[in-house]
Amino acid sequence: MTVFKGFLTITKRNLGMMFLYIAVFLTISIFVSKTLGDSDPSGFTAKRLNIAVIDRDESLLSKGLKNHLRQFHHVKDVPDDAAVLQDKLFYRDIYYAVIIPENFEQNYTKNTEKLPVIKVPGSTSGHYVDQQINTFLNNIRTLTAGGFSASEALEYTEESLSFRPNVRLIDQTGHNGNMAKHAYMFQYIPYIILSILCYILSYIMLSFGNKDVKNRILCSCTSTRSMNLQLILGHIVIGLGIFLICVSMPAILYPKDFLTDPNLPYYLINSFLMMLVALSIAFLISSFPLREETINGIVNVVSLGMSFICGVFVSMDILGKGVKTLARFLPVYWYEIVNNLLARNHSLSASQTNELWQCYGIQLLFALSFLAVAMVIRRKRPS
Repeated sequence: MTVFKGFLTITKRNLGMMFLYIAVFLTISIFVSKTLGDSDPSGFTAKRLNIAVIDRDESLLSKGLKNHLRQFHHVKDVPDDAAVLQDKLFYRDIYYAVIIPENFEQNYTKNTEKLPVIKVPGSTSGHYVDQQINTFLNNIRTLTAGGFSASEALEYTEESLSFRPNVRLIDQTGHNGNMAKHAYMFQYIPYIILSILCYILSYIMLSFGNKDVKNRILCSCTSTRSMNLQLILGHIVIGLGIFLICVSMPAILYPKDFLTDPNLPYYLINSFLMMLVALSIAFLISSFPLREETINGIVNVVSLGMSFICGVFVSMDILGKGVKTLARFLPVYWYEIVNNLLARNHSLSASQTNELWQCYGIQLLFALSFLAVAMVIRRKRPS
């Protein structure tokens, strides 16, 4: 087992770099899980804006509209002066101003035009207030058309619009609507596995690919077959070691949530397949006649590139359509599809289970494809 021992010896020399990547992985995943995992999905509250209502009618309806807007926003007293309104909007003292013209109550059933408003250009909050005003006036028009007086229409409109539905969030994650904290850690596992395995294994294979070292091994009693088997054994040991380290970290940090998660076996299978993909990519990189100083650059391009494109560092929900199309041709994308599926569903339906195994199969095919390409390159490369 001389080759295998030499394999482990070279691995020990690179433990510092391995621990550095693990420290980066832990820092990022813990920070993100603390930042996003502790958010309260039930804590939504409607935004109250600073608005102005210029009432030139002083009628029952105009006062009713003003009182209605007070329930949702901070209505400020602003002089009826266009220049003052513009200044207030410019300095963001107010974000919206509605002008109620004279004789508004007399003409509102006939005039379906919108009230004159001034709002911050490009502001989405302006549409929010527009909708509230339109809803109020449409209700008034409907009731008065049905024979109710203006005062009755105001009373019934306020009663109907003051109703608040009881909304209950259906928790599909099993973690009060949040992604489990260990799910965030698994989201970043591809980066750590790719970085460590591609870096360490490429350096090791570079050493064994040295012509003098290879000839010296073959001059001993170690055959080519034995040398290759020991190298394969070394790859398996290193791969399993990194895999166990990665899956043990969420178990240590979040043991209760992680060990009781019904999707735990699927998380482990997904990470194991990612480890096989990383081993095949490392084997492919080491198949090229590279210099030692170029390996680190290539590994960073591979690991960081796939991490940014495939949803490791940037959430897949905000990736563009073109980026997602490109990411489909990379194995980490299918890993993240599975991780998001597991993180957002406490139990899987039949269609989700089929999608899960489809993604598993694609990852396995990627690993076999990289391995096949590496074998062809090694066979064609002059010894």
